[in-house]
Amino acid sequence: MAKIDKQKEYISFLKAIFLTLIAIDTSMIAWLFNHPKIDFYSIIVLFGILNFSIAILVLFRFILKKIDELEDL
Repeated sequence: MAKIDKQKEYISFLKAIFLTLIAIDTSMIAWLFNHPKIDFYSIIVLFGILNFSIAILVLFRFILKKIDELEDL
């Protein structure tokens, strides 16, 4: 398999993880809107939303960097 094909498959795999993180983050936000009472679980979900949102942003930047590296191959 050519190096460019490996990189394309790797980017596709990262995009699948990216979409999974978005789905999890969205479902936690929806849960938070359905349970407006602030309690222990809401605080845990807020920290989860923060962590998943940061992971989404980091992964997005990493994917863009990998796509830019494809120009060199």
